[in-house]
Amino acid sequence: MAIDQPTRAFDEAEADRRLATNGRDVAAMLAKADNRMCAGDHRAASAYYGQVERLAATGVPVAQGDLERIRDAKLWLAERFRLAILEGLVARGVDQANMHPRFAKSLAIMFGEQQRPPVFARFPQSPNLYFYPDLPLVEYADPAGHGWVDAVEAQTDAILAEAQVLLAQGQGFGPYVKTNRQRPQGDVHGMLEDPSWSTLDLTDRGIPVPDRVALAPKTWETMHGNAPLCDIPRRAPSVMFSLLRAGSRIPPHTGMINTRFICHLPLIVPGNGALRVGNSQRAWEYGKVMIFDDSVEHEAWNNAAKDRLVLIFDIWRPEISDDERAQIRALFESVDAY
Repeated sequence: MAIDQPTRAFDEAEADRRLATNGRDVAAMLAKADNRMCAGDHRAASAYYGQVERLAATGVPVAQGDLERIRDAKLWLAERFRLAILEGLVARGVDQANMHPRFAKSLAIMFGEQQRPPVFARFPQSPNLYFYPDLPLVEYADPAGHGWVDAVEAQTDAILAEAQVLLAQGQGFGPYVKTNRQRPQGDVHGMLEDPSWSTLDLTDRGIPVPDRVALAPKTWETMHGNAPLCDIPRRAPSVMFSLLRAGSRIPPHTGMINTRFICHLPLIVPGNGALRVGNSQRAWEYGKVMIFDDSVEHEAWNNAAKDRLVLIFDIWRPEISDDERAQIRALFESVDAY
């Protein structure tokens, strides 16, 4: 399938200016997509074309000719993406002959060649980015089944001491949901640049940040030395102090991938707050690790008069073998190289 280069209604600087003023400006969103397409940034082009379709689905007027052009462009982009990923995997030693069956199935679902089987649950695994099939549905995992938990919990007092110094200094914490100028974003459940949910991240896109690790060396040593941290290039692990302000709420949402569990080590628990994952709700307890699947819809609230603080980190789901982990890493390396 061949496709013509799009004719840009106006340049990218104008598109950016208009989108900064109105994120639902369809003409600007389409121009942004066309400019990215012409620049060869196919991942961004696909994201912006998709956002135009989502706006149209909400009732924002979009010309039928534009919708047809977007459909053709997305089909072309999807095939380019599929071929590039398969070539990237082969280059990294992963081909059809040695793919784990679950990994091969995840690719078929990603490429639209296979549908996810129906799940008869109110709150299924619903990752926003990557779905890995045939994993049991878990809301909260039992910490007793994870041998590293005792070693992490034993360092709670030391980790809290480092966190209290950082809180007293009043620097390093910023809104968890930050503006991304490279992709269409929306208001992200109303949390965009909202300091009521703030974090201090010891990692950036999966890489430890030396200046931040130096602020909390015992915390990093404990996590890196004990927890089976999820390691996916440019994405994981995440290790962060998470501050939820008094009287604040994190709206229901789902995470990006379901190959990991999210862990909370509660450090400051003022009471009158909880975390709901799917059908289950639990309150934080100082020094007691909570493990859950964030691809299941979840929300959190702190109705107390004081701020709540937890240490958040992500681990591999234990069902996923070393071979599968290597293939998942190769997949995301191929995605980033596209």
